[in-house]
Amino acid sequence: MYTSYWNLKESPFLNVGNEALLYPSPQLQEGVARLYYLIDQERTAGLLTGPYGVGKTFLISCVARRTKSLDMPLILFDAIPEGSLQMARHILKALGIKGIAPTLADALMMMRERCVESGQRPLQRHVLIIDEAQYLTEQDGLYLVHFLCNLMIETPKGSRNLFTTILAGTPALAESIRQYESLQRRVQLSWALSPFDASQTADYVLHHMRAAGGDGGSFTPDALQSIYVYSGGFPRNINNLCDTALMIGYAERAASVTPAIVAEAAVDTGLASQDEGQQ
Repeated sequence: MYTSYWNLKESPFLNVGNEALLYPSPQLQEGVARLYYLIDQERTAGLLTGPYGVGKTFLISCVARRTKSLDMPLILFDAIPEGSLQMARHILKALGIKGIAPTLADALMMMRERCVESGQRPLQRHVLIIDEAQYLTEQDGLYLVHFLCNLMIETPKGSRNLFTTILAGTPALAESIRQYESLQRRVQLSWALSPFDASQTADYVLHHMRAAGGDGGSFTPDALQSIYVYSGGFPRNINNLCDTALMIGYAERAASVTPAIVAEAAVDTGLASQDEGQQ
């Protein structure tokens, strides 16, 4: 609705899965490089943590795209609260293992038996990425991961783990794994994703505007600072805040997005109270 008003070819803050809009922050680039190295070097497991809205899912999608250059199938899904059996069944299906697993124990035994069967074509190494992995701390979730980390297959290079497993979740996930010593020992990389600082927040907004065909001057310098204050540097907050600010600016026929418009958008998106937005 507002795109033509701001001379944009598309909405710069909605279709964040568009690679053309990718803002290559140092956090993102290092996180992708570290996780890709883990996969490329056939390590056992890695951990990606960060608070909600910091960009973990987007980073994972970047890693998933990079794995296409490797001859390793990818299994990617979100963890399900109290859903260990359902997740194990999903992995069975992805591995091409047929049969019904009525219990989690049955599912795990089917995986182990398939790994050692000599009469079938050997299983190929897989990349396993589980997002929202903080839900694995419920019931048998962490034991499921521990079991998956122990599955071995024979390859031309010798015995290898069936999976390189990457878990992505909130900081609480890291704390739970630290208390599970045998699983902690299998995690060979732990990377915490942090929010943007003020400069990176401004660069993120300007990058998205220019990538969508617009003018970085649509946001005043003070407005960019306000976006950082209200968003805390979290990409999800920045996207919601900027999208709403552009809509308000369009409705008010503003020449640019100002701090006052950002404050109004912060109230509309729940990032500030009515009193805070009027300050």
